[in-house]
Amino acid sequence: MPPIVNIFDGAPALSTALAARVLACAAAAQAARGRFTLAIPGGSVVELLARGLARVDASNWHVFWTDERCVPLSDPHSNFRMAETKLLPKLAGAQVHPIRGSVADYEHELRPFLPLDLVLLGVGEDGHVASLFPGNAALLETEHLVTEVHGAPKPPPDRVTLTFPVLNAARQTLVVAAGAGKAAIVGRLFSAPGDLPAQRLSGSPRWLLDRAAAAHLKESP
Repeated sequence: MPPIVNIFDGAPALSTALAARVLACAAAAQAARGRFTLAIPGGSVVELLARGLARVDASNWHVFWTDERCVPLSDPHSNFRMAETKLLPKLAGAQVHPIRGSVADYEHELRPFLPLDLVLLGVGEDGHVASLFPGNAALLETEHLVTEVHGAPKPPPDRVTLTFPVLNAARQTLVVAAGAGKAAIVGRLFSAPGDLPAQRLSGSPRWLLDRAAAAHLKESP
């Protein structure tokens, strides 16, 4: 099935819609299974979600990370640190699972919670998702749930990321892009089939875009 695309007039509307979808997914997961498992990225997606959320009871939420930079969790460049300052204060009682220790440790921690209920992703100007970059060896990982990334084109070059077996098994996937800086890659991703990381997401991911990011789409869905 093709991806679903929703376009919003601006970042505030996108932020509100993103928060509403996350909350709806959480409610459905908790009703069905008694818990909600969520993987979040770094970058602007976390800020957009935080902006759209009021403080919520998240005592049955388990929050994982799609990827992390190999820096201390307290480092300002850490994906965990961004969430800790902007998003986690809105999620009262959430059980958080930051990426720390070895990839084997995180895989062991993650495995009992699979499949994840919801994976949130941003998309880079080169089409990367999580820390799965074009041409990187991590794209080829099919056995492990979590893998190291070396030689990333964006600093820092060393990272840890969830792999496609985890991302593509999620019950729902939301890919979020905002701003004119994302317009070229969004247009490229939807213009023709390809093998960029964002094009390797399966299971009909839903894309949430603002109009600036959707500017190069040939037709507005």
